[in-house]
Amino acid sequence: MANIFLTKKCNLSCSYCFADEFVNKSNEEFSFENFKKTVEFIKTDKNERIGLIGGEPTLYSHFREVLLFLNNDSSIKSYIIFTNGLEIDKYIDYINNKKAQILINCNSPIDIGIQYQKLKNNIELLNKKGIKNYGLGINLYSPELEYSYIFDLLKITNMHSLRFSLSLPNSDKEKTENVLEAFLEFKPYLMKFFEDCYTHEIVPYNDCNAIPSCLLTREDKKLLLQFKRISDRYKIMNTILSNGTCLPVIDIFPDMTAARCFGLAKCLRVPILDFGNFHNLKMYFFNKIDLYSRLSFVKKDCEDCASRLYDKCGLCYTYKLKQCKKLKNIIMENMIM
Repeated sequence: MANIFLTKKCNLSCSYCFADEFVNKSNEEFSFENFKKTVEFIKTDKNERIGLIGGEPTLYSHFREVLLFLNNDSSIKSYIIFTNGLEIDKYIDYINNKKAQILINCNSPIDIGIQYQKLKNNIELLNKKGIKNYGLGINLYSPELEYSYIFDLLKITNMHSLRFSLSLPNSDKEKTENVLEAFLEFKPYLMKFFEDCYTHEIVPYNDCNAIPSCLLTREDKKLLLQFKRISDRYKIMNTILSNGTCLPVIDIFPDMTAARCFGLAKCLRVPILDFGNFHNLKMYFFNKIDLYSRLSFVKKDCEDCASRLYDKCGLCYTYKLKQCKKLKNIIMENMIM
Protein backbone atom coordinates (compact mmCIF):
# COMPACT_ATOMS: atom_id res chain seq x y z
CA MET A 1 0.00 0.00 0.00
CA ALA A 2 1.23 3.49 -0.90
CA ASN A 3 -0.58 6.23 1.02
CA ILE A 4 -0.52 9.78 -0.34
CA PHE A 5 -0.78 12.35 2.46
CA LEU A 6 -2.84 14.88 0.50
CA THR A 7 -3.23 17.58 3.14
CA LYS A 8 -2.35 18.33 6.74
CA LYS A 9 -5.73 19.95 7.32
CA CYS A 10 -8.40 18.14 9.29
CA ASN A 11 -11.87 19.08 10.51
CA LEU A 12 -11.45 17.08 13.72
CA SER A 13 -8.90 16.99 16.54
CA CYS A 14 -9.01 13.40 17.73
CA SER A 15 -7.09 12.72 20.93
CA TYR A 16 -5.86 9.37 19.63
CA CYS A 17 -4.72 10.60 16.19
CA PHE A 18 -1.72 8.58 15.03
CA ALA A 19 -0.72 11.41 12.67
CA ASP A 20 -1.00 14.28 15.15
CA GLU A 21 2.64 15.16 14.58
CA PHE A 22 1.51 16.47 11.17
CA VAL A 23 -2.22 17.13 11.30
CA ASN A 24 -3.41 20.74 11.61
CA LYS A 25 0.12 21.94 12.22
CA SER A 26 -0.01 23.83 8.91
CA ASN A 27 -2.06 24.14 5.72
CA GLU A 28 0.59 22.30 3.71
CA GLU A 29 -0.75 20.07 0.98
CA PHE A 30 0.37 18.35 -2.21
CA SER A 31 0.47 20.45 -5.33
CA PHE A 32 -1.67 18.71 -7.92
CA GLU A 33 1.33 18.37 -10.24
CA ASN A 34 3.35 16.64 -7.54
CA PHE A 35 0.39 14.43 -6.78
CA LYS A 36 0.36 13.24 -10.39
CA LYS A 37 4.13 12.69 -10.31
CA THR A 38 3.74 10.65 -7.13
CA VAL A 39 1.03 8.49 -8.69
CA GLU A 40 3.25 7.82 -11.69
CA PHE A 41 6.05 6.81 -9.33
CA ILE A 42 3.78 4.43 -7.41
CA LYS A 43 2.57 2.92 -10.70
CA THR A 44 6.09 1.65 -11.41
CA ASP A 45 4.98 -1.22 -9.18
CA LYS A 46 1.91 -2.52 -11.02
CA ASN A 47 0.62 -4.41 -7.98
CA GLU A 48 0.71 -1.46 -5.61
CA ARG A 49 -2.52 0.01 -4.27
CA ILE A 50 -2.97 3.74 -3.71
CA GLY A 51 -4.44 5.17 -0.50
CA LEU A 52 -5.56 8.77 0.01
CA ILE A 53 -4.96 10.01 3.54
CA GLY A 54 -4.43 13.15 5.61
CA GLY A 55 -5.34 15.07 7.69
CA GLU A 56 -8.73 14.67 6.14
CA PRO A 57 -8.23 13.95 2.42
CA THR A 58 -11.64 15.36 1.42
CA LEU A 59 -10.38 18.80 2.55
CA TYR A 60 -7.64 18.75 -0.08
CA SER A 61 -8.21 21.71 -2.41
CA HIS A 62 -7.89 19.50 -5.51
CA PHE A 63 -9.77 16.47 -4.20
CA ARG A 64 -12.31 16.47 -7.03
CA GLU A 65 -9.50 16.58 -9.59
CA VAL A 66 -7.75 13.74 -7.76
CA LEU A 67 -10.83 11.52 -8.02
CA LEU A 68 -11.30 12.33 -11.70
CA PHE A 69 -7.62 11.65 -12.40
CA LEU A 70 -7.68 8.26 -10.66
CA ASN A 71 -11.03 7.24 -12.12
CA ASN A 72 -9.90 8.05 -15.66
CA ASP A 73 -6.47 6.38 -15.49
CA SER A 74 -6.98 2.94 -17.01
CA SER A 75 -3.75 1.63 -15.47
CA ILE A 76 -5.06 2.16 -11.91
CA LYS A 77 -7.19 -0.77 -10.83
CA SER A 78 -8.29 0.52 -7.42
CA TYR A 79 -7.65 3.09 -4.73
CA ILE A 80 -8.91 3.65 -1.20
CA ILE A 81 -9.97 6.82 0.61
CA PHE A 82 -9.42 6.98 4.37
CA THR A 83 -11.91 9.56 5.65
CA ASN A 84 -13.92 10.62 8.68
CA GLY A 85 -16.94 10.83 6.36
CA LEU A 86 -18.00 14.37 7.23
CA GLU A 87 -17.48 15.79 3.72
CA ILE A 88 -18.01 12.69 1.60
CA ASP A 89 -21.46 13.87 0.44
CA LYS A 90 -19.77 16.52 -1.72
CA TYR A 91 -18.12 13.82 -3.81
CA ILE A 92 -20.90 11.23 -4.17
CA ASP A 93 -20.85 11.32 -7.97
CA TYR A 94 -17.07 10.79 -8.07
CA ILE A 95 -16.72 8.02 -5.50
CA ASN A 96 -19.54 6.01 -7.05
CA ASN A 97 -16.94 4.28 -9.18
CA LYS A 98 -15.86 0.64 -9.26
CA LYS A 99 -12.23 1.66 -8.64
CA ALA A 100 -12.93 3.58 -5.45
CA GLN A 101 -13.07 2.08 -1.97
CA ILE A 102 -13.92 4.21 1.06
CA LEU A 103 -13.10 3.47 4.68
CA ILE A 104 -15.05 5.76 7.00
CA ASN A 105 -13.57 6.10 10.46
CA CYS A 106 -16.61 6.66 12.66
CA ASN A 107 -16.03 8.78 15.72
CA SER A 108 -18.44 8.71 18.64
CA PRO A 109 -21.12 11.38 19.19
CA ILE A 110 -19.42 12.20 22.48
CA ASP A 111 -16.17 13.00 20.66
CA ILE A 112 -17.54 14.94 17.68
CA GLY A 113 -20.79 16.35 19.06
CA ILE A 114 -23.26 17.75 16.53
CA GLN A 115 -21.06 16.60 13.64
CA TYR A 116 -22.11 13.03 14.43
CA GLN A 117 -25.50 13.67 12.83
CA LYS A 118 -23.73 14.74 9.63
CA LEU A 119 -21.69 11.54 9.68
CA LYS A 120 -24.87 9.50 10.10
CA ASN A 121 -26.63 11.45 7.34
CA ASN A 122 -23.74 10.80 4.95
CA ILE A 123 -23.77 7.07 5.66
CA GLU A 124 -27.53 7.06 5.05
CA LEU A 125 -26.91 8.96 1.79
CA LEU A 126 -24.43 6.34 0.59
CA ASN A 127 -26.96 3.64 1.40
CA LYS A 128 -29.79 5.53 -0.31
CA LYS A 129 -27.68 5.98 -3.45
CA GLY A 130 -26.98 2.25 -3.53
CA ILE A 131 -23.22 2.79 -3.13
CA LYS A 132 -21.65 -0.36 -1.75
CA ASN A 133 -17.92 0.35 -2.09
CA TYR A 134 -17.37 1.51 1.47
CA GLY A 135 -16.83 0.15 4.95
CA LEU A 136 -16.93 1.49 8.49
CA GLY A 137 -14.18 1.61 11.06
CA ILE A 138 -13.71 2.48 14.70
CA ASN A 139 -10.64 3.41 16.75
CA LEU A 140 -10.62 1.88 20.23
CA TYR A 141 -8.49 4.29 22.19
CA SER A 142 -9.82 4.12 25.74
CA PRO A 143 -11.73 1.65 27.93
CA GLU A 144 -14.03 4.58 28.62
CA LEU A 145 -15.15 4.78 24.98
CA GLU A 146 -18.82 3.88 24.59
CA TYR A 147 -18.89 2.09 21.23
CA SER A 148 -22.55 1.04 20.88
CA TYR A 149 -23.08 3.80 18.31
CA ILE A 150 -21.07 1.83 15.76
CA PHE A 151 -23.66 -0.95 15.77
CA ASP A 152 -26.38 1.62 15.06
CA LEU A 153 -24.41 2.87 12.06
CA LEU A 154 -23.77 -0.68 10.82
CA LYS A 155 -27.54 -1.34 10.88
CA ILE A 156 -27.95 1.45 8.34
CA THR A 157 -25.46 -0.21 6.01
CA ASN A 158 -26.61 -3.80 6.55
CA MET A 159 -22.90 -4.71 6.73
CA HIS A 160 -21.45 -7.49 8.86
CA SER A 161 -17.78 -6.54 8.98
CA LEU A 162 -16.06 -3.75 10.87
CA ARG A 163 -12.52 -2.49 10.77
CA PHE A 164 -11.18 -1.67 14.24
CA SER A 165 -7.87 -0.27 15.38
CA LEU A 166 -6.22 -0.37 18.78
CA SER A 167 -5.04 3.20 19.09
CA LEU A 168 -2.97 2.72 22.21
CA PRO A 169 -0.58 3.16 23.66
CA ASN A 170 0.48 6.05 21.46
CA SER A 171 4.26 5.68 21.36
CA ASP A 172 4.82 9.44 21.19
CA LYS A 173 2.49 10.37 24.05
CA GLU A 174 2.94 7.56 26.53
CA LYS A 175 5.78 5.50 27.85
CA THR A 176 5.94 2.21 26.02
CA GLU A 177 8.47 0.36 28.16
CA ASN A 178 5.55 -1.63 29.57
CA VAL A 179 3.60 -1.92 26.35
CA LEU A 180 2.54 -5.53 26.97
CA GLU A 181 1.14 -4.54 30.35
CA ALA A 182 -0.79 -1.71 28.69
CA PHE A 183 -2.34 -4.16 26.23
CA LEU A 184 -3.12 -6.59 29.03
CA GLU A 185 -4.95 -3.87 30.97
CA PHE A 186 -6.94 -3.03 27.84
CA LYS A 187 -7.80 -6.64 27.01
CA PRO A 188 -11.01 -7.02 29.13
CA TYR A 189 -12.50 -4.04 27.31
CA LEU A 190 -11.41 -5.45 23.95
CA MET A 191 -12.87 -8.88 24.68
CA LYS A 192 -16.16 -7.26 25.69
CA PHE A 193 -16.09 -5.41 22.36
CA PHE A 194 -15.58 -8.75 20.57
CA GLU A 195 -18.47 -10.31 22.49
CA ASP A 196 -20.76 -7.44 21.50
CA CYS A 197 -19.64 -7.72 17.88
CA TYR A 198 -20.51 -11.40 17.96
CA THR A 199 -23.94 -10.66 19.43
CA HIS A 200 -24.62 -8.20 16.59
CA GLU A 201 -23.25 -10.65 14.00
CA ILE A 202 -20.37 -8.37 13.11
CA VAL A 203 -16.95 -9.75 12.18
CA PRO A 204 -14.26 -7.31 13.38
CA TYR A 205 -10.89 -7.07 11.62
CA ASN A 206 -7.85 -4.91 12.18
CA ASP A 207 -5.08 -3.93 9.81
CA CYS A 208 -2.21 -3.39 12.25
CA ASN A 209 -1.27 -3.14 15.93
CA ALA A 210 -3.07 -6.33 16.90
CA ILE A 211 -3.16 -7.45 20.50
CA PRO A 212 -0.12 -9.76 20.91
CA SER A 213 -1.07 -13.41 20.59
CA CYS A 214 0.73 -14.25 23.83
CA LEU A 215 -1.88 -12.27 25.76
CA LEU A 216 -4.80 -14.33 24.48
CA THR A 217 -5.90 -17.25 26.63
CA ARG A 218 -7.45 -20.45 25.33
CA GLU A 219 -10.89 -19.09 26.29
CA ASP A 220 -10.17 -15.86 24.41
CA LYS A 221 -9.25 -17.78 21.27
CA LYS A 222 -12.32 -19.99 21.66
CA LEU A 223 -14.50 -16.87 21.50
CA LEU A 224 -12.66 -15.53 18.46
CA LEU A 225 -12.98 -18.84 16.63
CA GLN A 226 -16.77 -18.49 16.83
CA PHE A 227 -16.66 -15.62 14.33
CA LYS A 228 -16.18 -18.22 11.61
CA ARG A 229 -19.87 -18.98 11.83
CA ILE A 230 -20.73 -15.37 10.97
CA SER A 231 -18.08 -15.01 8.26
CA ASP A 232 -19.27 -18.22 6.61
CA ARG A 233 -22.89 -17.15 6.79
CA TYR A 234 -22.29 -13.76 5.16
CA LYS A 235 -19.32 -14.84 3.02
CA ILE A 236 -16.94 -12.25 4.40
CA MET A 237 -13.26 -12.47 5.24
CA ASN A 238 -12.34 -13.41 8.80
CA THR A 239 -8.83 -12.42 9.90
CA ILE A 240 -9.40 -11.91 13.61
CA LEU A 241 -6.86 -14.58 14.62
CA SER A 242 -4.38 -13.82 11.84
CA ASN A 243 -1.73 -11.83 13.66
CA GLY A 244 1.34 -11.52 11.52
CA THR A 245 3.78 -9.51 9.51
CA CYS A 246 3.24 -5.78 9.22
CA LEU A 247 2.72 -5.24 5.51
CA PRO A 248 5.04 -2.64 3.93
CA VAL A 249 2.86 0.48 4.01
CA ILE A 250 4.64 3.57 2.68
CA ASP A 251 3.33 7.05 3.50
CA ILE A 252 4.27 9.85 1.09
CA PHE A 253 4.13 13.45 2.29
CA PRO A 254 3.44 16.74 0.45
CA ASP A 255 7.19 17.43 0.14
CA MET A 256 7.44 14.09 -1.73
CA THR A 257 9.39 12.39 1.03
CA ALA A 258 8.34 8.97 2.22
CA ALA A 259 8.33 7.13 5.54
CA ARG A 260 7.68 3.53 6.50
CA CYS A 261 4.29 4.56 8.00
CA PHE A 262 3.54 7.46 10.36
CA GLY A 263 4.75 5.66 13.44
CA LEU A 264 8.28 5.49 12.06
CA ALA A 265 8.36 8.86 10.30
CA LYS A 266 10.68 10.31 12.93
CA CYS A 267 13.18 7.54 12.30
CA LEU A 268 13.63 7.96 8.59
CA ARG A 269 12.18 9.92 5.68
CA VAL A 270 13.63 9.93 2.18
CA PRO A 271 12.81 11.71 -1.12
CA ILE A 272 10.90 9.32 -3.35
CA LEU A 273 12.56 10.61 -6.52
CA ASP A 274 15.92 9.39 -5.23
CA PHE A 275 14.69 5.91 -6.15
CA GLY A 276 14.22 4.52 -9.63
CA ASN A 277 10.90 2.89 -8.83
CA PHE A 278 8.50 2.16 -6.01
CA HIS A 279 9.76 -1.38 -5.50
CA ASN A 280 13.25 -0.07 -4.76
CA LEU A 281 11.78 2.34 -2.20
CA LYS A 282 9.93 -0.50 -0.46
CA MET A 283 13.05 -2.64 -0.37
CA TYR A 284 15.02 0.26 1.06
CA PHE A 285 12.61 0.56 3.99
CA PHE A 286 12.51 -3.20 4.41
CA ASN A 287 16.30 -3.29 4.78
CA LYS A 288 16.49 -0.20 6.99
CA ILE A 289 13.39 -0.62 9.15
CA ASP A 290 11.64 -3.99 8.86
CA LEU A 291 14.69 -6.17 9.34
CA TYR A 292 15.66 -4.36 12.53
CA SER A 293 12.11 -4.49 13.90
CA ARG A 294 11.85 -8.22 13.25
CA LEU A 295 15.00 -8.73 15.27
CA SER A 296 13.78 -6.49 18.08
CA PHE A 297 11.50 -7.30 20.99
CA VAL A 298 9.88 -5.40 23.83
CA LYS A 299 10.80 -7.74 26.70
CA LYS A 300 13.52 -10.29 27.35
CA ASP A 301 10.80 -12.94 27.60
CA CYS A 302 9.93 -12.24 23.95
CA GLU A 303 13.36 -13.21 22.65
CA ASP A 304 12.59 -16.91 22.20
CA CYS A 305 8.83 -16.59 21.62
CA ALA A 306 7.73 -18.70 18.65
CA SER A 307 5.18 -16.08 17.60
CA ARG A 308 7.90 -13.45 17.42
CA LEU A 309 10.40 -15.73 15.68
CA TYR A 310 7.82 -16.61 13.01
CA ASP A 311 6.70 -12.97 12.81
CA LYS A 312 3.21 -13.78 14.14
CA CYS A 313 3.25 -11.50 17.16
CA GLY A 314 1.05 -8.75 15.72
CA LEU A 315 2.60 -6.03 17.85
CA CYS A 316 3.24 -2.75 16.02
CA TYR A 317 6.83 -2.12 14.88
CA THR A 318 6.88 1.20 16.74
CA TYR A 319 6.84 -0.67 20.05
CA LYS A 320 9.53 -3.11 19.03
CA LEU A 321 11.66 -0.20 17.92
CA LYS A 322 11.11 1.79 21.08
CA GLN A 323 14.43 3.57 20.80
CA CYS A 324 13.96 5.26 17.45
CA LYS A 325 17.01 7.43 18.05
CA LYS A 326 19.08 4.31 18.37
CA LEU A 327 17.62 2.97 15.14
CA LYS A 328 18.35 6.26 13.42
CA ASN A 329 21.97 6.09 14.56
CA ILE A 330 22.24 2.56 13.15
CA ILE A 331 20.76 3.75 9.86
CA MET A 332 23.18 6.67 9.66
CA GLU A 333 26.12 4.39 10.37
CA ASN A 334 25.00 2.09 7.56
CA MET A 335 24.68 5.02 5.19
CA ILE A 336 28.19 6.18 6.03
CA MET A 337 29.58 2.67 5.50
